[in-house]
Amino acid sequence: MKLLLAVFVALGFSSVGAFVSAAEPEVIYWEDLMPPEGLKALEEAYAAAAGAAEPLSEVDQAQSDISDLPEDGDIIPGADPDDPTGSKPPATQFGTFDVVEELNGKTIRIPGFMVPFDINQMNEVTEFLLVPYFGACIHVPPPPPNQIVYVTAEDAVPFGWEPVWLEGVLETKTHMNQLGSAAYTLNLTKMEPYSDG
Repeated sequence: MKLLLAVFVALGFSSVGAFVSAAEPEVIYWEDLMPPEGLKALEEAYAAAAGAAEPLSEVDQAQSDISDLPEDGDIIPGADPDDPTGSKPPATQFGTFDVVEELNGKTIRIPGFMVPFDINQMNEVTEFLLVPYFGACIHVPPPPPNQIVYVTAEDAVPFGWEPVWLEGVLETKTHMNQLGSAAYTLNLTKMEPYSDG
């Protein structure tokens, strides 16, 4: 009888282990990271910023462009062509750090584009931002903080400009930096090339 009980207990524990390890991550998309009231606040912020900017006359714009040119070829190698001296302040980041608390601690799967902090000699990264569209934080203003995920990887992963699927445990933990501040943090467990399937 004890042997039979031991077999049932062993089978029970192995079944539980299989159930836990077989749990699929929840597939989420960028709109799932924004609370419902966040969209309205974002629209209002963009409208206010657009209304505050006054267009320059063509002469004012030309004078501004000329005065902004670097002297004696002082162009930073690899600089943004619109900011060859690297003197422009970072673009304003609109939006909020409001998060969807129900996502805290969940194992998720999300698509996006990588924005690296540092790339090693093997073209790998251990921390980066995941953003919803190509060029975010680099060529255009950063998305709202609740539309940026700060990602940490225990082992370095290959960096690329192509979209990826990431899996890991999502936390409602902020990360501040110059590229774009993030309202979420993802502890990466798996990365693969993006596909629609």
